[in-house]
Amino acid sequence: MCRAEDLFIDNVIQHLVCPIGKGIIEDPVITPCGHTFCRSCLLNLLNTRRQCPTCKIPVTHKQLIPNYLVLDILADQTVRCDHHNDGCQWTGKWSLLSDHLRQCQAVMPKVRFWTKHHVPFGQQIKVIGSCEQLGNWDAQKAFPLTFSQGDTWEGDVLLGQAGRIEYKYIITNFETGELIGWESGSNRVFMVSGILNFRRDIFRNST
Repeated sequence: MCRAEDLFIDNVIQHLVCPIGKGIIEDPVITPCGHTFCRSCLLNLLNTRRQCPTCKIPVTHKQLIPNYLVLDILADQTVRCDHHNDGCQWTGKWSLLSDHLRQCQAVMPKVRFWTKHHVPFGQQIKVIGSCEQLGNWDAQKAFPLTFSQGDTWEGDVLLGQAGRIEYKYIITNFETGELIGWESGSNRVFMVSGILNFRRDIFRNST
């Protein structure tokens, strides 16, 4: 599929626009007659009409080869993240975009934890759980929440992927991180789905 032209920071030359999809060529292939298109755009067209859409010369799937010149030109273009409309500020070379997209924080699942509980001065509440971001049940690596007025504690955690997590709230020493106590009861269970998830919990008395 073509890429949106507003993804590119640099002015894009017209030769990089796919004649079929009218966007910036992605995965460029060249026909025996010398015309370049997005691979997916041209393959879809060849399923119903086996000819070059520019000059009408017969073309088959097997005759297509990568256009390495266009690939090299694209690789050096400066682009935005696909998710720039979602707030991602990343920019870089086209050749680095795929690596960035695998770890783009704009579309990583986020969990916002919130609970209310009074602890003495010098102590804090953290979230501990079954994923790396929550410490994998290691109290020293648990995620610290931020204190707000009214004895509320909250914080946002970026997760690498959606899925099932188990977690609990713990109380630790603010300075040393030493574990003071766990909230009582069984582990909390939560299915993370979508980009933004909310957990508003009643803190259970610590043990």
